[in-house]
Amino acid sequence: MNKSLKNQFWIYLSLSIATVIDTFFFSEYLLLWKPLLTLLALIYWNMALPDKVGIKEALLFGLIMDLLSGSVFGLHGLLFVLITYICQRFFYQFRVSPLLQQSAILFVLFFLFKMSFSFDFYDVAEGMNVSDGFFVINALIFSMTSSLCWTPSYYLLREFRRRKIKL
Repeated sequence: MNKSLKNQFWIYLSLSIATVIDTFFFSEYLLLWKPLLTLLALIYWNMALPDKVGIKEALLFGLIMDLLSGSVFGLHGLLFVLITYICQRFFYQFRVSPLLQQSAILFVLFFLFKMSFSFDFYDVAEGMNVSDGFFVINALIFSMTSSLCWTPSYYLLREFRRRKIKL
């Protein structure tokens, strides 16, 4: 098998595992606060190998997340593409920052990500808009857990990349 195809296989496998963990391995009580591992993995691969992972992977895995989570089709895809674009646009500044600063940046991005789900124009989901007092608190907790998971995700995926990805 071609080296480039092997690398793509390992990258897609890690993103698929993160998607499966996001979808199936969390209790119903933690759904509002669970970190979004698929987006964390996507950000890592976008930062580590920006020429191999980009907008099309963000759109693909965002649409898969929409199908698996039952949200408005295309919302995860659009948000994943926007966050991937921001990470690619500021790739050089983001990559050389310390992990604590990267986590702080990701906190803001994840907060904006969660707040975009509050635009429930048809009042479909009860408790999922800004008028609900706990939504903002839940969005802050979600952002905190996701940004705290950045450092372990970073080290885990970096070790995975060093062992499996041959450039």
